Amino acid sequence: MAVGDRTPTEIIAPAALSNAATAKYTNSSANRTQITGIWLCNTGATARTVALYKNGTATANMIASAIELPANGSIFLDLAGKALIFTGTQTLAAKQDTGTDVNIAAYGVVEQIA
Repeated sequence: MAVGDRTPTEIIAPAALSNAATAKYTNSSANRTQITGIWLCNTGATARTVALYKNGTATANMIASAIELPANGSIFLDLAGKALIFTGTQTLAAKQDTGTDVNIAAYGVVEQIA
């Protein structure tokens, strides 16, 4: 990529969450990234609750605290037109209430700025 190039891409390949808030994406300081869609999929037989964090895993960084997923259900968070923007080495982190049966995936656009 060259400076100014914008590439639609998979930002987070499907990955399992745990009950500890963990960074699932870290932006490169050479890029500005827009996450335009997040998929959450509960593969288990019990309802789960998911939390999302931006720029750290402390409670002060939480941007969604109680996304409810039914057993064997999924949800799509459509952020088109209101994307999450990442600059520098900002992160997107996530956790579920218990277990490891929720998967997260995210897609968006990466723009090279340096």
